[in-house]
Amino acid sequence: MVDRRTLLRVAIAFSLLGAPACRKKALPELGRVGAFTLTDQDGRAFGSDALRNEVWVAAFMFTRCPTVCPRITSRMRELQVKAKDRGVPVHLVSFSVDPEHDTPAVLRDYATRYGADLTSWSFVTGDLAVVRRAAVEGFKLALEGRADADKEHYGILHGSHLVLVDRELVIRGYYRTDDAAELERLLADAEALA
Repeated sequence: MVDRRTLLRVAIAFSLLGAPACRKKALPELGRVGAFTLTDQDGRAFGSDALRNEVWVAAFMFTRCPTVCPRITSRMRELQVKAKDRGVPVHLVSFSVDPEHDTPAVLRDYATRYGADLTSWSFVTGDLAVVRRAAVEGFKLALEGRADADKEHYGILHGSHLVLVDRELVIRGYYRTDDAAELERLLADAEALA
């Protein structure tokens, strides 16, 4: 016959063994995204209020970008496909840093070219000061310059990380777009927040 103490020890051991598997991954809080309102690819107002209560991923890009933006957008598309396949609810937001050129119609065409599913991916544009404030103050990413076809990188320097944001507009991670393993880490982290 087994005594109470032995049963208690066994119960504690099993609970400790199972605990790590049951706990959600704790992600750091890296800052809060400030309020913003821009315009989406359909010409509708879109901003931080629309993203409350959603796990989402932000990226900064522009459609005329000759360097890093095609990779950023391709990674976002890959993320969208994998998230859908795995049942991870995440919304994607691509912020244009060239709003003078990237009108809603231009962004819609760009989204189509990349095969974006616009039910869970928004492309936004608007006043450059609002975009700059969102990038620099909100997401803590670089954004300098204005579009100029005669300059290197089209005259615009911007951060190339994907940024994971939780339901309370708190930044939970930065992920490099030049490393495929980072996409897997991003997916796991988004799932932990879902």
